[in-house]
Amino acid sequence: MKFNRNLLLTALGLACSGMVLAADAPPPRETSIAVGYVGTTGNTDTKTFNTEILLTLRSDPWTHNAKFQALAAQENSTSKAERYFLEEKSDYALDAQQYLFGKGSYLDDRFSGYDYQATVAGGYGRYLIRDENLTLEAFGGPGYRQNAISTASSEGEAILSLGQKLEWTISDSSKFVQSLNSDIGDDLTLTVFEMGLVSQIIDRIATKIAFQARNLSEVPVGI
Repeated sequence: MKFNRNLLLTALGLACSGMVLAADAPPPRETSIAVGYVGTTGNTDTKTFNTEILLTLRSDPWTHNAKFQALAAQENSTSKAERYFLEEKSDYALDAQQYLFGKGSYLDDRFSGYDYQATVAGGYGRYLIRDENLTLEAFGGPGYRQNAISTASSEGEAILSLGQKLEWTISDSSKFVQSLNSDIGDDLTLTVFEMGLVSQIIDRIATKIAFQARNLSEVPVGI
């Protein structure tokens, strides 16, 4: 059985701290907090809430990136979605174009059929484009994923973790971001595609419109 989920995330506001949209030298720390809410009433009452927290720390030759995402949705007071995701990726620069990385992630999706999915991976990354306004990087390496099923059993498997990330500074007040990550295993493949447009309003306040598509190739029987 295949399980596909497409999710449109529209953040109503983005509170940023130390976020650089212009082509300046990257600061040692960047933080952003985004929240979004959609509600409808009528024949069907729906509520959707999402949040995202991003943190980047730089201390040559290291770059640490942490991400937290949460999503909740209700329809007529019945929960339809609930997901929490935490990831940390650390890069060790070999030179201006190459780096080694290690990352770990934890996914708790209450509607996927798994209690949780935990992943660790490491490998090699390279900047394919790296100039003042545009960066494009790709990375990949081996890893391991633990799939804890709701029936209290647990399955582990070796994976190949592949990723790609693009950042394009369109102007002094707007930036386009896009990423694609796939953890490929013999039993299960999880792929996540994200893209977003950040537009600065005043000082550290910006709006963000983002789209995220997730694909889980297999789910437990009955889900």
